[in-house]
Amino acid sequence: MRSVLSLSLSIFFASSSTFAALATDATSAVSFYRNKNSAFPSGQVSRSSLEKSLVRSEMDASFKVAWDHKEYTMAGDRILRDIQVARLVDTRYPINLLSLNRSDASIVKGVPGKYTLEILECDDYWARVRDKKTNSEGWVALQHLNSRHDDSGVYVNLIDTYIRSQPSSDSKVLTTLPRLQRVIPLVANDGFLRIRYKNHVGYVDITHFVNRADFATLAYHPKKNWITVAFRNNNKVLTKKGENVPMNEVLGYVTSPLRGIVVRPDSASYGPPLRARVEIQKPEAHIWGISRVDGHGEVWWKKTDLLLPVAKTESVSNILTDTLLKREIYSIAFESKTSVRGLVSSEGVYRTDDGLTWTAIPQFGKQNYPVSIHPSGVWFVGSFKSINQGKSFEPFIRWDKLAQAIESAYHKNPKILRLTQIESLPNSQIQIQVDTGSSRVKLRSSLEGNTWNVVRN
Repeated sequence: MRSVLSLSLSIFFASSSTFAALATDATSAVSFYRNKNSAFPSGQVSRSSLEKSLVRSEMDASFKVAWDHKEYTMAGDRILRDIQVARLVDTRYPINLLSLNRSDASIVKGVPGKYTLEILECDDYWARVRDKKTNSEGWVALQHLNSRHDDSGVYVNLIDTYIRSQPSSDSKVLTTLPRLQRVIPLVANDGFLRIRYKNHVGYVDITHFVNRADFATLAYHPKKNWITVAFRNNNKVLTKKGENVPMNEVLGYVTSPLRGIVVRPDSASYGPPLRARVEIQKPEAHIWGISRVDGHGEVWWKKTDLLLPVAKTESVSNILTDTLLKREIYSIAFESKTSVRGLVSSEGVYRTDDGLTWTAIPQFGKQNYPVSIHPSGVWFVGSFKSINQGKSFEPFIRWDKLAQAIESAYHKNPKILRLTQIESLPNSQIQIQVDTGSSRVKLRSSLEGNTWNVVRN
């Protein structure tokens, strides 16, 4: 009996000393897991031991989102964000392309900041990209990339989707496209996308897919310039003015980083369903350390809690495009397809350099005025113009000359003079529309506004 007790005590103390070696040489024991998705820990060990045997670190993102007037926390792989449906992206700053989608992978090459890359595949954290100039490929974290405004992006299917022989739900099924595939359509119209997948070329139902239009606040149309987007309706973009614009006519988008599309609902809760559009309130993240522990191999442990980069916040003088689109927009104008620097009149006049954040121009208070930007670089707000991209404005209309031009053309004095529209024209010309109290009159002038001529319809 005594020998058995001695053996038991020796085993106990041996086990205790082993645990002490693992867990007491730092402040407190840290739980480690077989992988980041494990429900229960595999054991505990001291932080210093884990740090000494660290193999690599990985970031895991989650998001606090709002849907149906409630807040939820969703893992990063449960929602799709705007950057994940981009095709062409720019680097935010100089970065390294890695050989694998892990932080300890070897470096393929370095690329400078504001350098354009093509996304070939991605998950909620990593993207495999290609440098089209050198045809080299590598992996990079999505947080290092910005989407481009001149990119129409890709389509991603939310569910397994039949590829059919014809653009009809009754046609023959060629094969199945697994969910969450990035697709660049050969043709997109009439509710179907014509795509190439492996050895098949066929048609898929466009309603199974999301693309950049689902995240867009602005869209570029070659004839309409930049237009404000309310939402996507199948193969069309519905504008804030109620227009339906075919997506195959759109050449680029400004997308919101605060929107997400649910791709994997939480079946254990009554949260946002598949395809629900959620508003990202606060992105969060923690760093996983991957270390080697004797008897366990590679293990995962939470190394650091941190906050992901957050979109710019609002103030009295700065608002986001998402907030802007909830207002009635009186007038809006942008420089060009490649530039989303522009003006908007909506309960005040605002300017933007990135199409995402708008800064109030105090000179115009809370009044609404027609706005326009001429291709020559002159910006117009009501009867004022700017030659420095909206940083300052000076008068360009003399109302007495407008009244003289209208009186000379119609032989009567206008009751009032109220500017309702400004339109840029070729050859350094500009056209305005004026409400005279009894009619609306169009007048043209050079950009200097020295002489005005009535335009008769």
